[in-house]
Amino acid sequence: MAPPERTPPGVALRPPPDLRPPGAPPSGRAPGARPAWSGPLLLVGALGLALGALLLLPQWLQPRATAPMAGAPPPASSTQPAPAVDAQRRAAEQALQRYLQRRAELERLRADAWAAPELARAAAATGAGDRLFGQRRFGEAAAQYAAAEAQLVELDASRPQRLAAALAAGWTALTADAGPAAAQQFTLALALAPDHEAAARGLARAEVRDAVLERMAAGRLAEASAQPDAAVAAYRAAAELDPEFTAAAAAAERVAAAQAEHEFATAMSRALEALEASRFGAAAEALEQAAGQRPGARVVADARRRLAAARHAAELERLRREAERLATAEAWGAAAAHYDAALQLDPAAGFARSGSALAGQRARLHARLDLYLAEPQRLFSPEPLDEAERLLAEVRPLPADQPRLAAKVERLAGLVAAATTPRQVTLRSDGQTEVTVHHVGGLGRFSERQLALRPGSYTAVGARPGYRDVRVTFTVAADRPPPRVDVRCREPL
Repeated sequence: MAPPERTPPGVALRPPPDLRPPGAPPSGRAPGARPAWSGPLLLVGALGLALGALLLLPQWLQPRATAPMAGAPPPASSTQPAPAVDAQRRAAEQALQRYLQRRAELERLRADAWAAPELARAAAATGAGDRLFGQRRFGEAAAQYAAAEAQLVELDASRPQRLAAALAAGWTALTADAGPAAAQQFTLALALAPDHEAAARGLARAEVRDAVLERMAAGRLAEASAQPDAAVAAYRAAAELDPEFTAAAAAAERVAAAQAEHEFATAMSRALEALEASRFGAAAEALEQAAGQRPGARVVADARRRLAAARHAAELERLRREAERLATAEAWGAAAAHYDAALQLDPAAGFARSGSALAGQRARLHARLDLYLAEPQRLFSPEPLDEAERLLAEVRPLPADQPRLAAKVERLAGLVAAATTPRQVTLRSDGQTEVTVHHVGGLGRFSERQLALRPGSYTAVGARPGYRDVRVTFTVAADRPPPRVDVRCREPL
């Protein structure tokens, strides 16, 4: 019996081909089928096959003879010369290696995710090639391997078209708000081109499209229920999920603009009502709210000017009323201050000019009166007394509507009368002392003498030969009994 034919050196380094009689199915699976784990093993097998080919190729090129097994049928290629058979065998192995390399490259490109049927057909072709190889029909096996490789080459060349189709389908589905369908297409596109930015962006948008639509529906419901704040929040939440979903941002802006317009109109209405009622604080607050809704609005600027003018007029009127009240109460200093404040607001205010002049004059008059009333003793001097008499002449006749002024004038008149009414003052001496009273004159020597003196302060001087002079100061008061004054020299020199 001839020994069994050896397996080609290169084939042993990949998953072993089915070495079985022609037409016999491989153990455990249907004809032409490949195991589910064949993809990863093919990649490893391809690399091993390449390494084995490099190591064992010189041995293949050496002719070797194999003895046929006793009783075995002659091989299909036995009629061909051995060198020709070896060449066909090497050609088949090389064709298989090219297929495996192409298959490994496509698997690296995740072809199982976007071309599983095509990969299965190519695998079926290689299965047929494996069976032919096992039957030593090397030429036909090489043709099968080459056909399978050609299928993979065509499949690889179709990637750009497949990518474009997946992207187009994804964007179409997304435009139609079919989020799951769009996600499926963009996932396929990313399988074809993992670093494709548009596909990644499309997938991210597709994955949130249902959530975006839910928030848009919530926004429309809130808008229909007259809940603009909730509607804006829902629309903005949709825009945050997908910033490229322009309908969400547009809806949020539309509702927010309508709400702002409503709030602006409401604030302006409150401002004008408050202005008409002279509630200036409320008017100013409402105008601030209106300006916040529409900065720079001309109607707000006009209303602010009206408010400023109304406040100005109201403040002038307040100052006028208060000044007149103070003038009626004869609080002329405070009244003058209010008139002056009014002139600061409006220098052309006539009431303030005339009122300020009168209040100032009255305030100065009261100050002059108060000076004498606070210090009546000043009237004991001739000059202040003369000034007080002139002051009394200026204010007469007394104004009937100014009782405080009249009372002060009456008091000063009484003080002036008292200051000009002489009082009898008794002076005593020893009959030997010469007595002189300043502002009155010399009185000579006497034991007792009566003088009629106006209230005031006086100084009497006594002189006597051989004695030290004496000085006696005394005061004549209008409201007290006149003093008794003793003037005599007692200290000899």
